[in-house]
Amino acid sequence: MLLYPVFLNIFLGVVIILLLIFYRRRVKELKKVHEEVGAVLEIRTKARTRELKELAEGLEGKVERRTKEIQEKMADLERFQRLAVGRELKMIELKEEIKKLKEELGQRSKK
Repeated sequence: MLLYPVFLNIFLGVVIILLLIFYRRRVKELKKVHEEVGAVLEIRTKARTRELKELAEGLEGKVERRTKEIQEKMADLERFQRLAVGRELKMIELKEEIKKLKEELGQRSKK
């Protein structure tokens, strides 16, 4: 009867040693997988960062071109406004001159 607890202790000791070996191997495998995943993520992150940087540069170029187009259109509109306002002022001036000439004609015809 004394052998049973000894064999049980030996058996449990062997099981524990096997579990430790399995555990250590599994930990090594998981570390390797972790390192591989980290490397893949780093590569993907760098690629995505590069891609986003290129997109940002492209957008900056588009914004600059569009800003220039808008500034040119604004300059055209400002020129048109000056011409239109100048024309209106000239029209007012001509209308006043016509009014004065009509008044002069009206006074001459009365005399």
